[in-house]
Amino acid sequence: MTRTVIFWRHGQTDYNVERRFQGQSDIPLNELGRTQAALAASYLSELHPGLIVSSDLSRAADTADALASLLNVGVTRDDRLRETAFGQWEGHTRDELSASWPDELEQWLSGADTNPPGGESRTESGRRVASAITDIVAGSEAKTIAIVAHGAVLRAAAELLLGMDGPGRLAVLGNCGHGEFGFTGTSWILRSWGTVPS
Repeated sequence: MTRTVIFWRHGQTDYNVERRFQGQSDIPLNELGRTQAALAASYLSELHPGLIVSSDLSRAADTADALASLLNVGVTRDDRLRETAFGQWEGHTRDELSASWPDELEQWLSGADTNPPGGESRTESGRRVASAITDIVAGSEAKTIAIVAHGAVLRAAAELLLGMDGPGRLAVLGNCGHGEFGFTGTSWILRSWGTVPS
């Protein structure tokens, strides 16, 4: 039986608006983010996920709760689904980082698989989240599963699960955007990517 796995990014935060690196800092949804979560939850509820698992960071957890409340399904929190740890870059804008770490930032922006100072590389965080998703799917009988997490790690995990060569092949999901996958038990099939209900 092919199962459906939804990769869903959290709603907007003030850090998103300010283009700050959030990483594993626990930044809450803003008002628009809560509205986005409610709208996307209404759309995704039509897929009837029987299991919802989210990052334990509040912006993802609260997004997941919007869907769970419509379905009367509990949410499992999993800290392995947290965003990439950006280390010393967290809380800073790209403009601010260009003054302190111009070479490192340029490498990172070019798509190089480098570690921000004190943080994780794209591949490291992608492997962490891909492994978590694999465990979650293997441990569930649900026909449809919703994974609620963060832009950078959902993209990196998707690329790894699909066997893509190198990071940066997929676009980062927009706030409350989602991708839909089929999982056959041995392989992942990308059905859609980047859908944002409007």
